[in-house]
Parts: sequence; structure tokens; C-alpha cells
Amino acid sequence: MDAGSRRVVCGPAFHRQRLRLTRKEWEVYMNKGNPERRAPAHAVPAHAASGKAKRPRGRKPHGKGFKGVMIALIALLSIFGLLFILLGSYIGVMINRVTFHGEVSDEYVDSIVPDDIDPDASYDESDVLSDYTFIDASATEVAKIPVRGNTKNVTNYLLIGVDGRGDSYAARSDTTIILTINKENKTIKLTSLMRDIMVTIPGRDKNGDGKDDYGKFNWAYAFGGFDLMQKTIEQNFRLKIDKYIAVNFSAFENAVDALGGVDIALTDAELAEVTRTSSRPSSTSTSGVYHLNGAQSLAYSRIRSLDSDFGRNNRQRKMIQAMFSRAKSMNIGQLNTLLNTVLPQVRTNMTPNELTGFALNSVTYFSYDMKETYYLPQSGTYTSKIDPSIGWVMLFNDPVKAITDLHKFIYSLE
Repeated sequence: MDAGSRRVVCGPAFHRQRLRLTRKEWEVYMNKGNPERRAPAHAVPAHAASGKAKRPRGRKPHGKGFKGVMIALIALLSIFGLLFILLGSYIGVMINRVTFHGEVSDEYVDSIVPDDIDPDASYDESDVLSDYTFIDASATEVAKIPVRGNTKNVTNYLLIGVDGRGDSYAARSDTTIILTINKENKTIKLTSLMRDIMVTIPGRDKNGDGKDDYGKFNWAYAFGGFDLMQKTIEQNFRLKIDKYIAVNFSAFENAVDALGGVDIALTDAELAEVTRTSSRPSSTSTSGVYHLNGAQSLAYSRIRSLDSDFGRNNRQRKMIQAMFSRAKSMNIGQLNTLLNTVLPQVRTNMTPNELTGFALNSVTYFSYDMKETYYLPQSGTYTSKIDPSIGWVMLFNDPVKAITDLHKFIYSLE
């Protein structure tokens, strides 16, 4: 056969002929494999023969898509880092506005004029408290109750509303509420301590009898600030609360105004009292939900003549809940205004780092449930008496049970 008519054999057939294999031998060769064979590149890829995925030379392991994703992630992390730096700076600026107050100060008073007794109130000789013996007898049993403090999941803070205006904090506590944050149950509880509870005030012995003097619970802050109030709570209620936040009347009014006001349901009688001591809330007529400004909110929170201190403390807890709900709905600009307004008037013994941590966790706390409230003493568990040197006071009928029940509520005990 001449060159012009020669049929060119290529591909697998050519390779078989070159190896001088019959068709049957070739099939065996291809199916079973021969470790020494060198098959053409187009027939058996190099990486298939070895079982390893080899990267062609000159190519990088990832394409342009991967590079774009990495750049985006780095940019995103950079933005987050910048935001955290800015947030830290912002919180630092805000915290510098707070008054970090020491424990005991010379500004506190040394004596208090007893509350005036309502001349129209009806009482007889049995209402006058002249013998403290039965109180002393129960104090020993209360002292046996273990003192409870913060736990892994439960943290207590003391919220104090001081009966003062402007920069003055040299006054009695008008409101004292234990704020309990439970991280396990994701709840925030509010417990009111009634201002008229008869307590022993640690370290005060004005009559020189060698025993702690008796007084109303709200006297403790006036006599020695949070330091003395903390010791009073530990001695009488067997709770150790280390941190507090205090505001006076002016700070409270400004806080509500910075919130843009709050919505509160008023009865006819409450509306009349708010109107009597401040401007009338804007609405159509009588009972219903009213939008209250700072002055009106303070007037509402201080109503006492309609019922009792129980009613007033209940209104105060409702006010805190309303303020909490309002703050949750505010945008960043509104919250900034709120902080700028309120923080300069806040007093606390929390360190800047502690307050920073509290601020950073505030977004988490907004998701917590704040519905459970309590007050001490509970209705029906106390007796009202008149002490000539103090005024109206509240005495526990069963002090041990009262304190035990308080601990059950705060720590969710059975």
C-alpha cells in the first residue's frame, strides 16, 4: 500500500498495535490495568491513574468567587470592629456623666421630724405602740434566717427614689424597689419595700440603751445613704444587695419627659389627684388611659391619700413597667437623648466597668418578661401602730414567715 492510500491508524487502536497486542489482550490490559503502562493522556488522565486529584500547574486553589467572599467577610468584620469601638466610646462618654457616689457622706441628716399624724384618723389606745418587747423577741428568730445575696442566675439591684429635688439627695427614700434579674428564667421582678416598716437601724443608738434604735425603713437612707440602707436591709430582711441606682424627684420627671411621656390607666380618683397636684392630662373626660408627662407621672406615683402606701407602691411599679415598655420602643436617637438627660442626675456605686456591662446587656434585658411584682409586707400580714416619736408604722405579724416568703419570691424558691 503506497503512502497516498495508506490508512492512518491513531487513538487506542494505534496504541494497541504499537504494543503488539491482540484485541482480547488489549481489553484485558485496559480493564485490569497494568502498573507499568503509560496510556495516552486523552484516554486515561494522569490524576485518575493515581487516584489523587492533582491541581493543574499555574492555577490557584480558589477562584474569583472565593476571593470576593473573603474580601466581603474582612470588610464586614472591620465594620463590626469599628461599631464596637464606637459603641465602647459612646458608652464611656455616657458613663462619665454618671455621679459615682461613695457610701456615707456628710450631707446626710442626723435626725428626722416624725411624720404628722392625720388628726382626722380614728384610733384608740390599743393603736399606740409603747412596748417593743414583742419586736425584740422576734428579732432573734429573724437573725437565724441565712442572708442571701446574688447567685449564678439571680442578681439584685436596689432602685431608690429620693424625696429631694435638684442636686439634693439628703432626704428620706420615698421609694425603694428591689430589681431582680433572673438570667435562667429570663425575668425581671420588682419588689417594693414599704417605707413605713418598723426596722432596727444598725449602729444608731441615740438613747444610749446599747441597742440599735428603731425607726421607719425610709429613714435609713437619710441617716447614712445607701451604706446604711444596705445594712438595714441585711439586718432586717436578710438580703445582701451590693449595688444601687438612685434618682430624686427632678431626675424622675426629666426621665419621663425624655421618654416622651408614658401611658397610664387612671381611675376617676387618680385623675383628680393628678390634676390637683399638677396640670390635667389631655383627654376627653374621666377614667381611661392618659399620656402623662414628667410632672404628672410624679404626681401619679406619689398618690397616697386615696388608699395607702400599698396603693402608692403599686402605682410606682406600674410606672416603672410603663417606662420600661416605652424605652423598648425607642430608636437610637431617642435613647441617646434619654441617657444624656438622665445619667447626669443618677447616683450609683456601680463602677464604670460594671455600668458598662449593665448597659451592654440592656438589649438582652429588653427581651425579658417584667410582669411579676411583690411588696413587703403583704396585705394581712402586718399590724399598723402609732409610735409617738416616729408616727404610723407597720409591724410584721410573723416576721420569720414574712422574710421567708420574700426570699421565695425573689429567688423562685419552692
